[in-house]
Amino acid sequence: MKTILGFLKLVRVVNLLMIALSVSLFYYFIVVPNHQFQLSTKLLPFTTTDFVLFVVSLMLVAAAGNIVNDYFDFELDKEYKPERPLPQGIFSLDTAMYMHAAFAFAGIGLGFYLGWGYNYTKVGYMYIIAVLLLYVYSSYLQKVALAGNVVIAALTGFVFVLLMMFEINFLNTVHFDNADNLVILLRQAVVFYAGFAFLTNLAREIVKDLEDMEGDAAFNIQTLPVQFGERVAKAVAALVLLVMMGALGYFIKGFWDARALKEFFYLFALVFIPTLLTLGVLLNAKDKKDFAFVHILLKTIMLIGLLSIPLFYLLNH
Repeated sequence: MKTILGFLKLVRVVNLLMIALSVSLFYYFIVVPNHQFQLSTKLLPFTTTDFVLFVVSLMLVAAAGNIVNDYFDFELDKEYKPERPLPQGIFSLDTAMYMHAAFAFAGIGLGFYLGWGYNYTKVGYMYIIAVLLLYVYSSYLQKVALAGNVVIAALTGFVFVLLMMFEINFLNTVHFDNADNLVILLRQAVVFYAGFAFLTNLAREIVKDLEDMEGDAAFNIQTLPVQFGERVAKAVAALVLLVMMGALGYFIKGFWDARALKEFFYLFALVFIPTLLTLGVLLNAKDKKDFAFVHILLKTIMLIGLLSIPLFYLLNH
């Protein structure tokens, strides 16, 4: 049991489930209904089995990234996070790297398999790039102020873009009269949710660095707060949240103009206002405990934002 729990903690199973939830909600509540109502077809970019494999491939790549991150953070975690699986000795460092390699190659293999099956083999190279970026992040970029934060946040949003790439390939393979309009609708949805995921996670990554500032400073890891100080890091995280609020405001206004009042009130009351309150908590945060609370708030906002996908569908059907 200890080994199983340690494994789930090593791969960060909650984060993996968030990835699976995000892409599944987007596919089944945005892509599938739009195929039915915009194109009047039941044809989809994936079979059910292949979509499951697509989700699994994303989870495998993310799990590989999480494992290699703990591998490179071993010495730091021994001192500041001894409850992590590797410092506890649940898995050896060699075993961790074997698992990393296995998950990475399995994810890449599934990516190429799906690409080959849909005559879109170049998508497999996106998986290779993602694995390499996660490795470089763990070994180097996380020690560079802001660079690592941007990479991780971008990869979080990229799952929606990758799904859209399969969709575009499908629409280029099978001709539909209304395909151009569908692409416009789906791109708007991708911009919203991928952008939301990117900005939320970018702010969260910076806050996480603030939370881990003491340990990073002790090991000379030059994160944003270590290199430029807590005040600057808080200001950058606050700026990211302000940008996100501006983007949310743009989409909220669009719902208001379209008289989509239920969608308007959901985003305004459950996403925009909590983000504003989180900004206030962040600016007043003073210690590790405060930053940990902000971290939780941002994760909650991310989840509430994702749950708007099925809710907006149900409100209109």
